[in-house]
Amino acid sequence: MDISTQGYDNLRSYIQTNWKYLELQSSTGTPILRITTTDSRVTITNANGKITYTLVLKGSDSGVTVGTTEVGKSAIFNVASGGTAFSTESFTSFTFAGTQDELTVTHELQVPKVN
Repeated sequence: MDISTQGYDNLRSYIQTNWKYLELQSSTGTPILRITTTDSRVTITNANGKITYTLVLKGSDSGVTVGTTEVGKSAIFNVASGGTAFSTESFTSFTFAGTQDELTVTHELQVPKVN
């Protein structure tokens, strides 16, 4: 049994509406910062079967400690704290060296997943 195009559209809409917390983690999975997707630093696009969360974080932002904040993963949650990540992505780790540093994190969900 296959899911219709409208069914996948509905699933993506549900995810975009309800999976609304993006967490940055160290490369070992230690939580650093979890923010809501309504935060001005986050944008979400839903196109071509993909939901893309993009976060732009600066060294001067709260939650960032220059020289020690190392980021290597992002995770998507449906709760503000605790819970289980519905999706996790790893990327090349980045350490904020100064307040002028800027990190752009892109977390992509493909529904349906195509191999």
